[in-house]
Amino acid sequence: MIITNKLSEKCLNFIKNNTPILEEDLEKLYYGLQVIMMDTSKTILLLTTAYLLGVLKYTFIAFISFATLRRFASGVHANSTLQCVIINYILFLGNVYLSLNFSINILVQSIIFIISFILVFIYAPGDTEERPLVSKKLRKRLKITSLTIIIIFYIIILLIKNNIYTNLITYSILEASLIITPIAYKLFGKKTSNYKNI
Repeated sequence: MIITNKLSEKCLNFIKNNTPILEEDLEKLYYGLQVIMMDTSKTILLLTTAYLLGVLKYTFIAFISFATLRRFASGVHANSTLQCVIINYILFLGNVYLSLNFSINILVQSIIFIISFILVFIYAPGDTEERPLVSKKLRKRLKITSLTIIIIFYIIILLIKNNIYTNLITYSILEASLIITPIAYKLFGKKTSNYKNI
């Protein structure tokens, strides 16, 4: 997006002019700024759409649940900004639609959590070619954290009485678990276990 590129350039110039930073670090910083700007703009777009559709609260719950596990389990990324926006709509607004219209009981939710736990245990964390997780210690820490997050969310759905919220959380955890699988990587034409190639 042109706007995010311009904002990233302005931020980079401000940092460059006001802090002592090495030239070789500028490219990394610029890439990081672009990622932040892009992610922020996509999130705003998603939540604005959800607000207009009258499902902001539900979308926010789905987003936070997904993002919490995604932060540590990682997983495959879309190939373009447009593709990412479309997938966000499918993941989060699709989740809201399912949660509102197809309620699942605690038995089904428990099965989904068990499946998610197994997938995360086997495949997490899912790295990318751009960000290979070389450190074995880091991979182990991310896996343990991801598994802990699943357990915490499962306890949460056991305590919550509102079935819509438990549906939203359950579907989100499943979605975040599926995007670390080899099938998800294959669908996007990406390689798995990129740390092995370093």
